[in-house]
Amino acid sequence: MRAMVTGACGFVGRYLVRELVAGGYDVLATDRYDTPPLHIVGEIETGVGVGAGRIAIDGTTADLALPAGVAYHGCDLTDGGEVSALVEEWRPQAIFHLAAQSSAGMSFRDPRGTLETNIFGTFNLLEAVSGCGEGPVRFLSVCSSEEYGRRARDEMPLGEKSPIEPASPYAVSKAAQGMLSLQYGLTSDIEVVVTRSFGHTGPGQTDRFVLPSFAKQCAAIVAGLTGPVVRVGNLEVVRDFLDVRDVVCAYRILLERGAVGAVYNVCSGSGLSLKVALEEMIRIAGAGIDVVIDPERFRPVDVPVMIGDNARLRRDTGWEVTVPVERMLRDLLAYWENRINAAVA
Repeated sequence: MRAMVTGACGFVGRYLVRELVAGGYDVLATDRYDTPPLHIVGEIETGVGVGAGRIAIDGTTADLALPAGVAYHGCDLTDGGEVSALVEEWRPQAIFHLAAQSSAGMSFRDPRGTLETNIFGTFNLLEAVSGCGEGPVRFLSVCSSEEYGRRARDEMPLGEKSPIEPASPYAVSKAAQGMLSLQYGLTSDIEVVVTRSFGHTGPGQTDRFVLPSFAKQCAAIVAGLTGPVVRVGNLEVVRDFLDVRDVVCAYRILLERGAVGAVYNVCSGSGLSLKVALEEMIRIAGAGIDVVIDPERFRPVDVPVMIGDNARLRRDTGWEVTVPVERMLRDLLAYWENRINAAVA
């Protein structure tokens, strides 16, 4: 089957491309870059006062490369002409739509860019697919649990029929993306399945997200590059986290077996507090580490508890969680330790 993956150079996209290749798909990877990036870029503070500085992490890493034999084409989804030309050329039978501005925090700083990317990028893609005339196209529209908004603890776990009350520009954009996708499914021959994906992480995720931020800071401490302090935001938050390897398996299975016109939570079904996650990571790191609350790391609006119900996903597809939390955190920490050690070697 010919499958197109948007956002293929992102954290989840790279894992999904590998998952599809292993499953026998003929994959076109697309992202906004002219050529797929092979670098993880970042910096580590090495202290304060005399001798302070930064160490850059900017190394080519084979684990970030797209698999051999995968076609790649750069495309800006906010450019309708580019999108139409690419769909016309490739004629995909399946589309995994991952491309997005994916940070709720960033969406407060750039709401316009978030809405343009996530809503109008999706619109351009749906328009192109609905006009290609190739018969039914399976379309997985990857949206977010952030759409549910601030819910009470006694409402957990949240099912797909729970009310949505978006509390950030990002959440608004993903709610609109999901509804727009379903509308096209009703009025065209696009066979749409929508996800509401809960938190996920794993090796390769940028430290703009909370668990990689913990892991990077712990790894820098273990390497002796910083003092024994991890700076954090609100640790009272409880989230439903999945390992990225379970996420991409769910995406593939949902495109193959998910009910057309349905919305699916992609989640573990269990809550993990950020405090517990950090404590576990510090334990795995095996170092004496202090935790400092940094008000600058708090969101303008935060959702205190978010736990999903994955019963529909398991019932309709047979999918199950395979990577436990301890392994997820251990692998994430090991990834950052390897990146930092390579940078300073």
